[in-house]
Amino acid sequence: MVLQSLVVISGMVPLCLLTRAFGFTRPQTLCFGLMYCLYPAFMGGCFYDFHENKFLAVIILWCMYFLETGHFKSMLASAALLLMVKEDAPVYAACIGLYLFLWKKQYRLGAVVFLASCAYFCIAIWYINRFGEGAMINRFDNFISDKRLGLVSMFKTILVNPAYVLSQIAVKDKILFFLEMLLPLGFLPLMTKDWQKWTLLIPFVLINLMSNYKYQHSIYFQYTYGSGALLIYLALVNFRDMKHTFGHRRKNRTGYDGRLPGSACACGLLCGLVLIGGVMYSKSNYASLFQRHHEEAAQARSILDQIPQDASVKSSTFFLPQLSMRDEVYLLTSSHPADYMVVDLRKGYEKDLEQILADCQEHGYEPAGTVDGYVALLKQDVESKGGLARSHKQLFHAAPSQDRQKLLPDPHDVHGSGYYPDKPSA
Repeated sequence: MVLQSLVVISGMVPLCLLTRAFGFTRPQTLCFGLMYCLYPAFMGGCFYDFHENKFLAVIILWCMYFLETGHFKSMLASAALLLMVKEDAPVYAACIGLYLFLWKKQYRLGAVVFLASCAYFCIAIWYINRFGEGAMINRFDNFISDKRLGLVSMFKTILVNPAYVLSQIAVKDKILFFLEMLLPLGFLPLMTKDWQKWTLLIPFVLINLMSNYKYQHSIYFQYTYGSGALLIYLALVNFRDMKHTFGHRRKNRTGYDGRLPGSACACGLLCGLVLIGGVMYSKSNYASLFQRHHEEAAQARSILDQIPQDASVKSSTFFLPQLSMRDEVYLLTSSHPADYMVVDLRKGYEKDLEQILADCQEHGYEPAGTVDGYVALLKQDVESKGGLARSHKQLFHAAPSQDRQKLLPDPHDVHGSGYYPDKPSA
């Protein structure tokens, strides 16, 4: 958690270099630096689990800095690094390519970045579909009318029915998210008449606003770092252009209001302060949770430390960080065999706790350590199956009382482990 926060805040370095390249004054640089530090979409996600998307902001800002300063080889290296973050990262790189082509008039470079990003995206999706569990295109099911066509069907819907697209975007939760993303930037990313710049808004619309997957339009998760970085860059560019425009009008002594760029920054900073207060308040329960459960968490860490370093482990979601330095770690629902299983016994953290415990009994696991109502460590008994009834009885008493009446397995209800991303980790 600390490391990913440092990764996010390191985006201040390319941000300040960009303000210098744009000729901003020190107060203006300070203002944009504070806007970045207090950007709710960046701070909210840092309270959630470690995720590769947190690298998007700093890489994109470095890429745009190299673009603005003419270091195109470094920009291409940054774009290549951006592609490696995740399978959907080519969306950001492709839009940067369009921006190069349409606005910067770097036709050859823009075409290379755009086409290479599209090719990489197709290869990544093919690889995931061929060797993995498939791309998570179900998050755009509201746009996919023909499952056989996959993402092609989504783009078909966008082209032939734009009114439907607007109806999917103009809903309460997404409008609120729209304001949470743009108010702290004083709506500067939208203050331009140059439609070519709007290519950098595509990820914000496509990834955050179009999907009905609720976490993609929330400032408390990891889906805002790429689009947020592009919005911040657009805020910088539009502020610079407005300064030049108003400066030119002043020289010609025409009517203008030169306070608009500064006022937008001031309003954005004020809105950021207000919204960040809401973020901090919403996460203040973490301190009380730590005070209430720190003894159980310490006991759980002590139990997990007993697992041999070379052993394979299957674990509930929120105990994976303590097991992350091992060669073989799988989710609890995985079909891979494992020497140990770590089961979260807390209420509401596993969708079918009773079924999981029954499956553990069936596959020959017995308790190797338990924190009542918190976590159970199970070890597979490869030599004897005679202790299974005793093992199940021990698990029965370790589980929360509300789950004990449900420990008899239901053969018609096998759903596996639940995943609750809004729950704090152990």
